Amino acid sequence: MKWDDCLDYNVKKVKENSEQAKSLLQLAKRRIESIEKRRKDEFPQLLIESYYEAIKELICSLLAVHGYKSYSHECLISFLEEYYPIAFDDFQIHFLDSMRKLRSDIQYRGRNIADDYLERNGLIIEKIIEILLELVENEITA
Repeated sequence: MKWDDCLDYNVKKVKENSEQAKSLLQLAKRRIESIEKRRKDEFPQLLIESYYEAIKELICSLLAVHGYKSYSHECLISFLEEYYPIAFDDFQIHFLDSMRKLRSDIQYRGRNIADDYLERNGLIIEKIIEILLELVENEITA
């Protein structure tokens, strides 16, 4: 979905809210710390859900800085594609979208995933989180 379509239906313009952005950043950091503590002992499905939630919180933090509220996970990714085209390449955007779909399948359909999913994709997820953390911290302090 394109960002312009999101603005028509799934995203609301709100007051810029740096305090909300900071709170979401802190929540995402706590979630990431929790993932790191339990990574070896947790089922991959639950870790993927947690990683996705942290990513979602970081993107929502960016939305808050820019004065938006999204009612669609798909529009969160469209926001990144529109506002941060230099920070994220096409592969990362497509990966985020596939992660969104995977998380939805896990949460709503009980989908199992391969035990080695994180081995194969962990570096991509960590890189996306690293970029998002840097973007959020830069936007909050700007």
